[in-house]
Amino acid sequence: MTEDQLNAQRTQSEMHLSTGAGPQEEGGVRQVSEYCKDLLMRGREELSLEELRAERYFRHRQKDVEERLKHLTEVNEQLNQELEEKTRLFLLRKSHQQQVGPEAPAATSFQIYDESQSAAARPAGNSELQDDVFLRPDERGLCLKIQFPRPGGAGPSELPQRLQAEDVCCSESGELQTPPPDSAPQEPDSKTTKKLSPIQETSVEAGDRSLVDQHQDQNLTPATVGQAMDPCDPEVRRRLLDVCDVTSSPGFHCESRPLPPVCGRLQLGGDVYDIYSTVVDGGSFSVYKAASDDDYVLIKVDRCRVPWDFHQLTRLKMSSAAALPLISCYLFLDGCVTVYTKPPDHMFTVLTECQDSVVHIVVLLLQLVSQLHSCRLLHAALQPSILTCSYRGLMDLDSVFPVDWSWSVDLDLQQDVTSVQQLPTARSYVSLGLLEPTSPPQLMDLVGVAETVHMLLTHSRMVLVKDDEGWTAERFSRDESCDVFPGTWMTWSRFFRSLLNAGGRSSLSVLSELTDQLSDLKY
Repeated sequence: MTEDQLNAQRTQSEMHLSTGAGPQEEGGVRQVSEYCKDLLMRGREELSLEELRAERYFRHRQKDVEERLKHLTEVNEQLNQELEEKTRLFLLRKSHQQQVGPEAPAATSFQIYDESQSAAARPAGNSELQDDVFLRPDERGLCLKIQFPRPGGAGPSELPQRLQAEDVCCSESGELQTPPPDSAPQEPDSKTTKKLSPIQETSVEAGDRSLVDQHQDQNLTPATVGQAMDPCDPEVRRRLLDVCDVTSSPGFHCESRPLPPVCGRLQLGGDVYDIYSTVVDGGSFSVYKAASDDDYVLIKVDRCRVPWDFHQLTRLKMSSAAALPLISCYLFLDGCVTVYTKPPDHMFTVLTECQDSVVHIVVLLLQLVSQLHSCRLLHAALQPSILTCSYRGLMDLDSVFPVDWSWSVDLDLQQDVTSVQQLPTARSYVSLGLLEPTSPPQLMDLVGVAETVHMLLTHSRMVLVKDDEGWTAERFSRDESCDVFPGTWMTWSRFFRSLLNAGGRSSLSVLSELTDQLSDLKY
């Protein structure tokens, strides 16, 4: 090929490249595009590679969100259908049980009763029958209470351990199941014994407790605590509230329908509440964070048809100057709902999420218990999970109050409660020796304060120990704790010893003294 032919071919190649996406000349400088510009053009505007990547990322994320939302909607619809079906089956079973309960049994070896019936309503028969089975419906199915035979007057200790009175549940499939672990009282640790009574980590509504109490060291039924009626028994409370005529109180409403299902939204009267989260799951009751169009609230849904919480907080509000919540109660055919509404210019924060000074919280807790005892109320089961802080504005913490009163006592109405041994939550503390059986019942709240404050300070449960000076919390019985609580260890050590060794002192005196001691600390 000649030199002229080579030059002609080179000229044609350059002309071809200048008309395509290849090399281009600008101002005598030859440029080559290394990417396809068509993918970057949006009208007459060219995107950068980073903008293209961002556009693609957000497009994929939007697609994922839409698919997830669609899936959650389908799951929500399915759960709603299942809940409606289970509610229908439960009400049908309960209605059927009420119809067949009074009928005489076909077998002669045992009898089946509805526990809610009085003794007069139970069928007459052989009073020497050895086996009794009590049926009680609850949210899990049918609960059975079985009392096994005691041949020849044998006591419970002489029966096989497996056959002594125990709770079992009948599921929808008909299978017998033992109760879930959270329905049993939890026990605090101790260096002197492995079996202590707790202030229940999960409060259990009194009507769901066993007919035969299964404490390690006692064999008492709830109706015979300390040779007296159980002050927390629903029937006892119902009779007391009938005398008080609590239904005429402002904020009380009666509903002629079963408890509505709590599934994201709850309608009470003319108000609709959106449920955000569960604060406490107590088995027979639950406490929820919720909001209406006007306000944020706390809602307790209880499967016991006794408005005891409403009565107790109403009593406290009548005698207290603290900014306690507004309260309303809705009584249904099979339970009740209590609504705690924040006062004007206030906000609620559950105690476990409160970021305020521990000393400040403890002072308010001491003031709460002082107010309770001043108007002759006992809470008897104080613990962090059921306590809520009320703030004025955003920063000014001005009160602490409980959202569960399941184990509480009104000493004005229940004047037969004169000693701590009559309180179900105090039994093992009495067995341990921390509390004397005949001590005033108010001392149980002092133990509850100690348990709560220990959890706030150490984020662990209190381990009880006894030394030459009496009872105290293990974490505050040795000098090693000085490093953990520099400058305040001695104050907290005296604090726990005062609460756990009150002896014959008035609870109000102990609480006032401790409030004065803590006022010296900064908060």
